[in-house]
Amino acid sequence: MANYPVTIVESCSQGLIAFVAEGDFTVTDAAGKAIASTGDVGSDSGAIVKIEGPEGKEAIRAACFSRNGALFAICTNDKAIRIYETAGWSLKRKLVSEKRTNALCFDPESKHLVTGDKFGDCYRISADSDGGSDKPEILLGHVSILCSVGFSYGPKSYVLTCDRDEKLRVSKYPNAYNIQAFGLGHREFVTSVATAAFAPEIAVTGAGDGTVRLWRLETGDLLQTIELDSLMRKYYESGKARCGESTREDRTAATQRYGVLRVRPLESQRSFVAVVERIPAVLVLPVGNDLASFGEPVLVDIEAAPTDVATIEDGFVVSFEPRAAVSQ
Repeated sequence: MANYPVTIVESCSQGLIAFVAEGDFTVTDAAGKAIASTGDVGSDSGAIVKIEGPEGKEAIRAACFSRNGALFAICTNDKAIRIYETAGWSLKRKLVSEKRTNALCFDPESKHLVTGDKFGDCYRISADSDGGSDKPEILLGHVSILCSVGFSYGPKSYVLTCDRDEKLRVSKYPNAYNIQAFGLGHREFVTSVATAAFAPEIAVTGAGDGTVRLWRLETGDLLQTIELDSLMRKYYESGKARCGESTREDRTAATQRYGVLRVRPLESQRSFVAVVERIPAVLVLPVGNDLASFGEPVLVDIEAAPTDVATIEDGFVVSFEPRAAVSQ
């Protein structure tokens, strides 16, 4: 797996962490000890389980654990979706979707995997079927690319979907044709949505417009907007922010951008964390007691520009360029 940078990091409440690099992934415990891998585990690797990975090492586009930690899913460039049982890392289900999947999330009961694709459609897939008779069912649709999928906490179950056209949609689950609310206000594509058990009434989104926003789920009301430019401009001014080469292919090289890569809940700290393209730092946003605002933002410097972040019991794990990951 070391041949490629780690681009996706996923974690679960049972202490498992999955590191995805191109067409492989490795799973560790909370202490960083490798448990299982699709890569070459070597002859003296001890108890590391060899996992059946993507055929032809197709690049993994998205991954997720179920809330109970019993299942893990990936989707790849060849439209394949794989669901694994984490108890022994056996392949539980494999299927090929009609369209390329961009986002994955298990529902709260861990009985279905919900997927979002580049055509804006969201499907529900049984986690228990062998794929022979139980085909994916359409759940809902957007008119543009789906970038992120998530679920609410609490007694009312909502599926949250974000798209390229600046929207957060909150739909009732499983009858997702019933739209509860829209979250409107982002100025560019919405890249990530996160919810938390400590605050089931709210959701947090990040987007390409350089903002992190706090929403009330049931109404779609925008509670607060964090403008990242004022917090993170110092990384450009000091030369620490990574900028691209001034080439025809990189049209943003001469600009300061703050596109949000990922937002995650940090349950033990009653906070959310976010990582931003080019910025060598993790943004920690504590949630106020009123659940309607953020407290004072905290920036934790890291070694290089991040690619992803996942949260563990008392902190977070960051993958960053070129090929590394650290715990805080």
